[in-house]
Amino acid sequence: MNNKNMLLEQWTACFDQNNWFVSLKHALEGLTEEQASWKSGEMTNSIWELVNHLNFYNERYYYRFQGKKIEDISHDYNTFETVEGLGWQETAEKCLQILSDWRVELEKADPEKLNSKENLDYEWVLALSNMTIHHAYHIGQIVHIRKQQEAWSAEQGVKG
Repeated sequence: MNNKNMLLEQWTACFDQNNWFVSLKHALEGLTEEQASWKSGEMTNSIWELVNHLNFYNERYYYRFQGKKIEDISHDYNTFETVEGLGWQETAEKCLQILSDWRVELEKADPEKLNSKENLDYEWVLALSNMTIHHAYHIGQIVHIRKQQEAWSAEQGVKG
C-alpha cells in the first residue's frame, strides 16, 4: 500500500466509515444543540468546542495544501471558541464538508505532493497522518461525552 492509499484509508475511517473506532460522522449523528453544548465540568470542552477546534485546523491545513495564504494567528487564539454566526447544525455540517473536501483533494493528489514540504516545514504525508491521529483522539472524546450524557448506544458503533 502506498502513502496515498494509506492516508485515504485513515481519512475515511476518521470521516465517515466506522472501523476500529467510530467515525466523526457517526459520532456527531443525531446530536442536538443542547447535547453538543453540554460540559461535564468547567475544565472540559463540549462537543461543539471540539468540533470548532477540528474545523479550525482542518480548514487551515486544507487551504495550505491548496497553496492558499492563511492568516497568522496569535499564540493565545482559542481554537475551541464558537465561530460567530454559526449554530450547532452549521458547525457540524461545516466539519463534515471540510472532511469531504479533504478526501476529494487526497484522491486527486499527486503522490509527489504528498511527499513534499510545499507550504510546510515537514512532508504532507506526515502532517496528514498526524491529522488523522488528531481526529481519532477527539472522536474518542466526543463518544465519551455522549456516553456521559447517556446519549450513546452500542448500535452507534462502540459497545464498551
